[in-house]
Amino acid sequence: MSVMQDLPGILKREIRKHQVPGASIAILRNNRILGETAVGVINLDTRVPTTTDTVFQIGSISKPHTATLIMQLVDEGLLDLDKPIKEYLPDFRVADLDVSNRVTARHFLSHQSGIDGDFFVDSGRGDDSIEKLINMATMVPALFPLEAKHSYCNLGFAVLGRVIEVLTRQTFDSALKTRIFEPLGMTRAISLPEDTLRFRCAIGHVPSQRKKDVWYVTNTPYLSFGQKAAGSTPAMSASDLLRFAQMHMNGGKNSKGAKVLSMKSVKAMQRRQIRVAKNTQSAIHGWGLGWFLMDWNGTKLYGHDGATIGQFAFLRILPEKNLAVALLTNGGDAKGLFDSVFRPIFQGLAKSSEPVRPVINENLRVDLNQYIGSYANMNGQLEFSRSRGKLVVSSRLNGGGKAFPDRRPVMFIDKQSLRMNTGNPVLDRIMFLFSESDSGRFKFVANGLRQHRRV
Repeated sequence: MSVMQDLPGILKREIRKHQVPGASIAILRNNRILGETAVGVINLDTRVPTTTDTVFQIGSISKPHTATLIMQLVDEGLLDLDKPIKEYLPDFRVADLDVSNRVTARHFLSHQSGIDGDFFVDSGRGDDSIEKLINMATMVPALFPLEAKHSYCNLGFAVLGRVIEVLTRQTFDSALKTRIFEPLGMTRAISLPEDTLRFRCAIGHVPSQRKKDVWYVTNTPYLSFGQKAAGSTPAMSASDLLRFAQMHMNGGKNSKGAKVLSMKSVKAMQRRQIRVAKNTQSAIHGWGLGWFLMDWNGTKLYGHDGATIGQFAFLRILPEKNLAVALLTNGGDAKGLFDSVFRPIFQGLAKSSEPVRPVINENLRVDLNQYIGSYANMNGQLEFSRSRGKLVVSSRLNGGGKAFPDRRPVMFIDKQSLRMNTGNPVLDRIMFLFSESDSGRFKFVANGLRQHRRV
């Protein structure tokens, strides 16, 4: 049987295996939706079935949408990517004066600002939520100087959202709707939570803290509204997400041939701005303007992932095969589902798939003292210590709780790349990428694309 014929059965089997309540997937090839399917439920309490028109939160896949709005402003001559943000937002300020004065839109689009940017405070629900969030962020610190490294920064995209509001004289929600959703015919795409009443909408599910393999409907369906340009509120169907991808694959034109973005800007978004560390998750080798760039054993792709509270989304675009795939989920081991479903799709349709997990080198000789210590950022702290001659890691989240159980063993892939080795397939995807050795000890460790600095 073909991949498309097998897909409903594969998806149904794999959501059970990975405890995902509901999922929707769509495949675009040669400018048409080759197939779409949905399984499971949108809500474990109501048991309403998932359908292909179900709307899911896309999380950080909103960032390429925000980047597209920014590049439209570049096309219109309203914005220069390399001028300081303060030229557009004179009151913008964070704790580091140099960053405040010199950071640009390009730095934010490629996550090179150095700002410790997971700033998810409640700034209200009104049209001024982004502006209020930026005004509350004046004491957010920097982890490193401008352009020194790569570290994922949600706050940077909130700032870009405010730039969009100022230059378009629209709210971010209105700009997203009139400049992207409507021109692309994305009829099941929203960013205002009240619009969920118009659609069949999935809600996120979170794991029980007391019962193993039990998932509950989240009590907090949205992250901070002030972070909507980074991904806290936008939601859409899988096929509508592919309409956005299709525009980028078609040089900035919609399905009717009308220009939404210039070809120059489309290419600029896919041009690498910074090389990321070896063994970064998802085979990411660099970052463009809003997109992350991947190398699957010599095949070049671009895309993005997204996560909100209990919802996870994945978008992969393979331009040389004119292929794009979107997967939207509402809980469970979504990355495990992604691995199980995307591999047969890309192998069957493109003879390509994401590289397998890096292999542990058990014979590598290292000085564990280089790694031992505490590393922190705004999210929390990672503590590396020695146990029976091995390196182990613990975590503390600043909001309370832990990212994973204490003193989990980590193993070496090479001297700067480590991953957990617990026998739990979810935990064993967690990577730690060390950098900048100083006086025999590393200064930084990246986890989940975010840098932690030695304290």
